[in-house]
Amino acid sequence: MSIALALYGIEGVTPRLAMKFAKHYFSCLNLSITGAAYFKYLSNGGHVGDHDLVMVDMTELEEKINNGLATAFRVYNEAVGAIPWSASFGYTTNDFGGFYHFDGQCSGDVIELERMIKFIKDVCADITVQYGMIYKCDRISKAFSYAAGNNMVTMYPCENSSAFKKKVSGRFQGRERYKESLLRMVYPVNIISNKHLEVDVGGMLLKDWIGDGAGRGSLEALTSSTWLWYVQVDQLEDVNKSLGEAGILISWKRLEVKKRF
Repeated sequence: MSIALALYGIEGVTPRLAMKFAKHYFSCLNLSITGAAYFKYLSNGGHVGDHDLVMVDMTELEEKINNGLATAFRVYNEAVGAIPWSASFGYTTNDFGGFYHFDGQCSGDVIELERMIKFIKDVCADITVQYGMIYKCDRISKAFSYAAGNNMVTMYPCENSSAFKKKVSGRFQGRERYKESLLRMVYPVNIISNKHLEVDVGGMLLKDWIGDGAGRGSLEALTSSTWLWYVQVDQLEDVNKSLGEAGILISWKRLEVKKRF
């Protein structure tokens, strides 16, 4: 089992600040950083924009970031038998075909979930995070791909695997409505804003809808404008169905009913 996070709308974060958060992420998980890498354009690539991930040690990565020679990067913890790593944290920008976001994954379950929540609270004390989530996945590689909407990965049977990717900025020039008026899906932990809570759900504000009935999770204020929305695992199917039918989930799709002949 792996626990993962994705934080979106971090355009104001500099590479130096991102590195500070990366170090704090591993501190929260009580893990060491054993490797690092950064993205670099290829001068001899076959196409404009061709790039590669350059492996370096942590000291060199920090030097390149401080000298403005590196932007998007990944740091990780490797362990025997862990594929591709036991934990990682990535900072992606609009360069190299990506879009601004943080992603993080680690092996574990309940304890690691609590540590990721602590990390998010600490980050939100420093910057405004417009949208994000913590989710569980059977494989770290799958959790890693999901954060950026890559490789057709889904967390739910009722999820369209390609819908989110079309909404992001960068190469796809999407409108990024997940920052304020839509949600990707609903997860065990959701980072949402006041704007999300004002979205209409069948004639009610989302904030009122959450508090109106049992089985819709609970809200915890992070800042004056952002919230953590916790939803129990056994509530996720019904909550996603209700909000999907209300039209506020980017990736929700109706499950096909198989006909019996």
